Amino acid sequence: MDPKPHGSASRAAAVPGADGEGLEPARVLVVDDEPSVVEVFREFLSGEGYALSVALSGEEAVRLIPEIKPDLVLTDINLPGLSGLEVMRFAKREDPEVAVIVVTGYASASTAIDALREGAYDYVTKPFDLDDVQQIVERGIANRRLKAINRRLVGELRQKNEILQHHEQELREKVRLATWQMTKLYEVGKEVSANLELAPRLQIICAKAAELVGAPVVVVYLRNPETERLSVGAAHGAELLGADEDEARFVEAEQSLGLASSDPRPVRRTLPGSAAALALPGLANVSVSTLMRLPLTTEAKMIGVLVLANKPDGFSADDEAFLALYASQAAIAVVNSQLYEHMKSLDRLKSEFVAVVSHEIRTPLTSVKGAIELLSDDRYFHNNEQQAKLLTIGHANAERLLVLINDILDFSKLESESMPMNIERQRLEPVVQQAAHHMRTMLEERHLQLELQLAPDLPDLMLDSIRLAQVLTNLLSNAAKFSPPHGRIEITAEPMDGLVRIGVRDHGEGIAPADLPKLFRKFSQVDSSATRKAGGTGLGLVICKGIVEKHSGKIWVESTPGLGSTFYFTLPVADRGLPRPAGRR
Repeated sequence: MDPKPHGSASRAAAVPGADGEGLEPARVLVVDDEPSVVEVFREFLSGEGYALSVALSGEEAVRLIPEIKPDLVLTDINLPGLSGLEVMRFAKREDPEVAVIVVTGYASASTAIDALREGAYDYVTKPFDLDDVQQIVERGIANRRLKAINRRLVGELRQKNEILQHHEQELREKVRLATWQMTKLYEVGKEVSANLELAPRLQIICAKAAELVGAPVVVVYLRNPETERLSVGAAHGAELLGADEDEARFVEAEQSLGLASSDPRPVRRTLPGSAAALALPGLANVSVSTLMRLPLTTEAKMIGVLVLANKPDGFSADDEAFLALYASQAAIAVVNSQLYEHMKSLDRLKSEFVAVVSHEIRTPLTSVKGAIELLSDDRYFHNNEQQAKLLTIGHANAERLLVLINDILDFSKLESESMPMNIERQRLEPVVQQAAHHMRTMLEERHLQLELQLAPDLPDLMLDSIRLAQVLTNLLSNAAKFSPPHGRIEITAEPMDGLVRIGVRDHGEGIAPADLPKLFRKFSQVDSSATRKAGGTGLGLVICKGIVEKHSGKIWVESTPGLGSTFYFTLPVADRGLPRPAGRR
């Protein structure tokens, strides 16, 4: 055995510690029953900086391995008792990554090869060169060190993968929850928006809030902008107190629950069992155990409060975050309904004002018209040509004003849904004949020919003959105004899919496609010189549309510039069983 210089062996004399971070001297166990060999290894390996242990037999090695946990075992194969192979197998069972180097003679080289097959790192033969031993030990320790580092890295990678999977699972759950919340809010928003009326909308807001988080009691309080006081708008799961509720009691409950606070942040409360019961103001027999208060705020202005109460397991932070979004959506819906209610109120006041003014104007105008007709009567007054001309102009303008007032009154009644209708089973032909008779004078003055093309098999209809005659008269008047002299106007009627379609056609200038949408708008007229010359209130077609729709029909126009226009409307046949209105209102 040749000694060798110990130049660079210290590089392999350390391995990562048990925690995989710090370095400590590599632990080497020498197993040999020859004292001289043991002494050589002891002197050589100790000088290289290894933490050396020695076993003189296989049995002793087996006792030491669990205690010292060697990084490398250098063992003779031919040992008395337990062989080196058995020592190797035991060491591998204790630590699969331990490096085992077997020492054998030339005569037993096949045994060393068997050891390699069973997991030995390498082998040396006797007599051995210490340089070779040094290199084999260094490589074994380095291999052991790399395995330790690899094990640590694999462990860290596994740990980071677990963390990543956990984060991915959390993120997937958050995405799922957010998707569900957004979908639910969209669906609830559609239901809330289905009705613009304030009272039913508030009721839906309460019911849906209860459904979203499982709260048995929900109430919406609205703030009066003038008094800054809250009042109950709607409630779910509780009975409202009457209007004679003690105001002092309402204020006390309002303050005890913090409902009157102007703080825009949501509030969650759980009252301890020993606390005195608190009641929700405005509700009968509701004691609060758990509560969540969500301000209804739009444009930094609080318009009310949404309160949820008595959820058995209390309200969570997730409930608060979700319902805060819902409260924002609900606040916008409430403001829209309040604006709608205000607009309806203004519209009703406007309609009432227009109706009163029109009615008051019609009475003196009728007197003026009668006086002009009397003055124009040659039996009582003799007028010169100029006077007769002025009286004719006055009479024409009085008629025009009367038509205008009647149109405004009819339109006002349609808007307020107070126009009297008496829909009965009737024939269409007499109504058409009546409208044609009303227009006879105007048609003769303009030298227009009226043709009736009524199908012979027209069924009975459900109609109000007076109002339907008004529709036909209005459409005939428009057709006459826009027909050239000596022109032709046609009225058609034919059955069609359980309906009867009536048409009034002229052969005038027609209407440009861009102007068609304007025809059924109130106070709207097609902007052309012909229209301005013909005059009109801009309400006639709107009134026709309203009357036809009250008959459950539809009205529209088809027109080609230069070829004339046809106004169509449909009416249901009597056999379709249109519900009959309960007489005149």
